[in-house]
Amino acid sequence: MPARELSAEPTFSYTVIGVDCPNCALEVQNAIRMLREVEDARLVYATATLDVVAADGVDVKDCKRAVLSCVRSCGEDLQMSTEELEELQAERSWFDENREKILMSISAFMLVAGLVSEHVLGKEQQATPFYVAAAVAGLVFIAPMAFAALRRRTADMNVLMGIAVIGALIIGFTGDPSVFGDAAIVIFLDQVGEWLEGWSMRKTAGSVRELMELAPSVAHVVSPDGGTVDVQTSGVEEGYTIRVLPGERVPLDGTITHGSSSFNEAPVTGESVPQDKGEGAEVYAGTLNTSGVVDVLVTADEDCTTLARIVSEVQGAQAEKAPYESFVNRFAAAYTPVVIVGALILGIVVPVVLGIRQGGMTLELWHEWGYRACSLLVVACPCALVISTPVSFVSALTRAARMGVLVKGGAYFDIATRIQHITFDKTGTLTTGNPSVREVVAFGPAFKPDVLSVAAALESSSTHPLARAVVEEATQTSAPPLEADGIKEIPAHGMLGVVAGEVCTVGKLAFAQENADITPEVCAVVERMGQSGSTALVVTRAGKPFGVVAVADAPREEARSAMEALSKEKISLEMLTGDNAQVAASVARELGIDQVSAELLPQEKLQRIGELQQSGLRVAMVGDGINDAPALVKADIGVTMGAAASDTALEVADVALLSNNLGELPQFFALSHRTMNVVRENIAFALGVKAVVFVLVSLGLAGMGAAVFADTGVALLVVLNGMRLMKPSRLRW
Repeated sequence: MPARELSAEPTFSYTVIGVDCPNCALEVQNAIRMLREVEDARLVYATATLDVVAADGVDVKDCKRAVLSCVRSCGEDLQMSTEELEELQAERSWFDENREKILMSISAFMLVAGLVSEHVLGKEQQATPFYVAAAVAGLVFIAPMAFAALRRRTADMNVLMGIAVIGALIIGFTGDPSVFGDAAIVIFLDQVGEWLEGWSMRKTAGSVRELMELAPSVAHVVSPDGGTVDVQTSGVEEGYTIRVLPGERVPLDGTITHGSSSFNEAPVTGESVPQDKGEGAEVYAGTLNTSGVVDVLVTADEDCTTLARIVSEVQGAQAEKAPYESFVNRFAAAYTPVVIVGALILGIVVPVVLGIRQGGMTLELWHEWGYRACSLLVVACPCALVISTPVSFVSALTRAARMGVLVKGGAYFDIATRIQHITFDKTGTLTTGNPSVREVVAFGPAFKPDVLSVAAALESSSTHPLARAVVEEATQTSAPPLEADGIKEIPAHGMLGVVAGEVCTVGKLAFAQENADITPEVCAVVERMGQSGSTALVVTRAGKPFGVVAVADAPREEARSAMEALSKEKISLEMLTGDNAQVAASVARELGIDQVSAELLPQEKLQRIGELQQSGLRVAMVGDGINDAPALVKADIGVTMGAAASDTALEVADVALLSNNLGELPQFFALSHRTMNVVRENIAFALGVKAVVFVLVSLGLAGMGAAVFADTGVALLVVLNGMRLMKPSRLRW
């Protein structure tokens, strides 16, 4: 899915520094597109790449200067050389380079000094300058973002926070200096929250831009005489033949023309079990050749490989994905204009109307209604509203972290409450991602430990994941150790060697049939194992069947209970996997998942997510591999398995289950519902109190004292209510 097309070829492109989330990227993009010097602009969050089309008749240098100024006003910067900055006369001072850290440090230092002066030294009056300085530093911190929002004719969280702190300062300077401390605490918490959210996003940033490094930059091109010449992959075209050696990654997509081998395709399909491939089979750039030498006919150049398409799809999905407006930003967009309009009506329209009716306006009339308008602004000061949400989200983030869940922003708690359908990758998500022996069948006089002993002896020198699973099982079950001589690996087929003086093999059924007389009984066992989702390794000894070992990627222990818990929440479940349909269906049955889509490439997973969303469903995607990245981005909320996930999945996901425990997923959804219920409780309570005091102020029955109570008292109560989220609870409120 391509990113949004520009109206023309970009005049210039830059990397944007400090873009912490897709929302931030969209806000910067929209701000740039509103500049008169700019015809069009596009900022792709996945790569932080900004493309700009300059307006007709505008000097490119002037356009660059305007764009740079706009980006900086949004809290980000452009990656420019020193020479370019000097040419634009836009060098940043030391303060500009460290602005956020300096202002946050000032707020923290002044806040601590104020708290010590007031509560330790008992000098409340001396604490006031410290609190005011902390609040002002915080206002300077958010001012660029707030003004940028106002220029876009929106009222976001930064505008709301600015009104809250300014309102608190007005209350303090008009008679109640005790609220200066509230202003300082509110703005400091907001700064810390903004920094923490940005830090969590920056922590995992950059791996999408490194995806292409999975494919080698050099290919061994086969020359007419059978030799090879090393050529940069950018110079290798469709139709060339390249040679891929054991242990190397495939540089370009193609079809095998000579040889056979096993390929680890985890970067593309997400499946941990290497795929055996021979002549005529397709191979993908970035996949690892684990055994034999193969010649590959190139079918796609560097920009059109499957790996390149994955990167493009991630970029396209992030460019297309609708930005999430947080709960408070949506509220602020309506609340802030209403408050301002209400104050203007009370302070200007009402006295004018009354003056006309009375036959003239007096100074006393203006003073009375002007005072009421100021009182209304104080009443409407959204300190309680603003602080309730970050405190609730920070408390929920803390609780989630203690559960082993990293949530990259409070907004995702809100999104999670709306999810109706969850899609799961199979390998590494629903399963352990590591093949293990699930069954051993012995034939003739052999016993199961004997079968494992022979299989382990042959597989001991192999690096294949299935071989490692057999060796590990033999070790754990204390199967008698045996030595094998003359071991030979037959790529894509199996292993052959001499054990206790007899020729033995382990591998595919077809390989066993070449070396032994295979009975219908053996074929039936192999077929049954395949239907259950296992890979059957047939063991032969002295030309006779000796046993069969079933190896499979076992479901996680907690997966079944997690699926049951999610189903109880009325969330429908679906498996999306690149594995074959038989294996996928077997795992789905075991876990109680009704819907299965198998043998999918990354673009097909992405397409399936889009189909679900077009049907009106809010969709979550849970995955752990590079191949899951486009779907993780496209989904309304992307969840990855954390520590075991690829860097790319960690970057693009919104939530990470750090301890790799799928049981944390239903806990996260339960916490999300509880968090948003607490946020709504706080807002409803704060608005209810303010509505009562508003009526009293409008009628002249209450003044600044009641306004201070409506702000400070309510703020304290909602903070305490929000902090409840740090404690575990089975309740939804």
